[in-house]
Amino acid sequence: MITYDKVRISSVRVDDDYYDSKKKKRIKYAKPKVTKKLLFEDSLYDLGELYRQIRNAHDRDPYHKIEVTFNTTLDY
Repeated sequence: MITYDKVRISSVRVDDDYYDSKKKKRIKYAKPKVTKKLLFEDSLYDLGELYRQIRNAHDRDPYHKIEVTFNTTLDY
C-alpha cells in the first residue's frame, strides 16, 4: 500500500495588476504578487483520500490554482 506523507494543499493566487480609483485605470505591478493560502496539511493512506482532499480544495477555492506537494512511502 502506498501512503502519502506530509501532504500540503495550497491555493495560489497571482495578482498582476490593480485598479487605481484616482486615475481610473488598471496599473500593472513590477513583479506579480503571489499569495499562497494553506488549505490542508496532514498524512493520507490511499489515493482515494488524496483525491477527496484535492477535490475539496477545488470546491473551497474554485477560482485559483491549487498546488499539491507530498512524499510517498511503500508499505508491505
